Amino acid sequence: MLSGFLLLGSGCERKPTATTEESESVPAPAQSVDTSAADAYSAEYWQAGQAQIIDAQAAAQALERAVAQLLMAPTEDHLESAKLAWLDAHREFSASMPFIEVAFAPAELQQQGKDLLLALNSWPVQAGYLDTVPGYSTSGIVNDTAIELTLTNLRKQHRLTAHEEASTGFHALEIMLWGPTSERAAEQFSESSGGEEPKAQASNRRRELTRLITQGISEDLSQLANRWPVTANDLSQPYLARDPVARVQRIRAAHIDLLRNQVLPRIPESSESDVESGLAANSKQALLAMLRNVQVAWLPGEGSGLADLLLDRHQVAALAETFGLLEQRLLKMEDPIELAAPAELQRSRQQVEKLVGLISGDTKVPAREEEMTPVSVTIPVEE
Repeated sequence: MLSGFLLLGSGCERKPTATTEESESVPAPAQSVDTSAADAYSAEYWQAGQAQIIDAQAAAQALERAVAQLLMAPTEDHLESAKLAWLDAHREFSASMPFIEVAFAPAELQQQGKDLLLALNSWPVQAGYLDTVPGYSTSGIVNDTAIELTLTNLRKQHRLTAHEEASTGFHALEIMLWGPTSERAAEQFSESSGGEEPKAQASNRRRELTRLITQGISEDLSQLANRWPVTANDLSQPYLARDPVARVQRIRAAHIDLLRNQVLPRIPESSESDVESGLAANSKQALLAMLRNVQVAWLPGEGSGLADLLLDRHQVAALAETFGLLEQRLLKMEDPIELAAPAELQRSRQQVEKLVGLISGDTKVPAREEEMTPVSVTIPVEE
């Protein structure tokens, strides 16, 4: 079974592509793949993806309830509860990424995959595009009464003229909950009844903007969950229509793409960062969650994983060791990860690149010296 540990990131501005066709990313396997085992595993993997998407959907719905409670009664306790719900929902979404990459791998679905990731996880976010920031008391959508606050309009405004102009998704909501300088007070969500047009007041627009962004997250994940089941024949059909060996190769290609285009960009090459928001001190946990679901797919706690199907035993051992070392290193790092020492960041990047080499099968691992069978040499005796 696909069992193991799950935790989970934020989507920095990167190439948020769905997986390219596996033939472009992964070489032909060096060993033959057991068709029946590949069939069982690939079907199980799709079901595991469905379970994870359902968890993400439930977490988004819980986030929506927590935000509603905050807006109904803006107290510090309710603000803290909304933040905790955001952290949980974002981790669950991040844990879904290895499955989302597989689902949107077919060429005809790749643009949909890109659009989904941009809608839910676009980052970095320009705080002044959304709300008041120090030195600019009338900045952001909160103060721009020319923009009617509807979810449809927010989707139109999303990344309208620049990639950091996010108005939907987790990191836009993060700005609303934590504030542009991570000093948000609950009273800033208090309803205002003064003036001739209460709806136009910044505090009321802040409330509505926060509610709509949360609604958008919940809707996007619910729509994804509705498309996932095998009976829906939307995402599942292109996957299940392939032969079993091609399916596991697709998963392999998706994980390689995830490591290259999602994980590596989250580990900066230096500790100097231009991050405008602190990512709620969550960038490390997001990264760990994503990596852990990849690890579980290859090296499950019980049963067979992708490593058993696609790698030799020496590669399997090296893969387990590399996953373990990378996790240990990340756990010891600062959070957000941008604050970690440059040497630790560089070493982490090297370990991710090693994972790519092992998962692709490109990295060959020689047998350990202690495993080598000694060859006896018989010296002829002179007569």
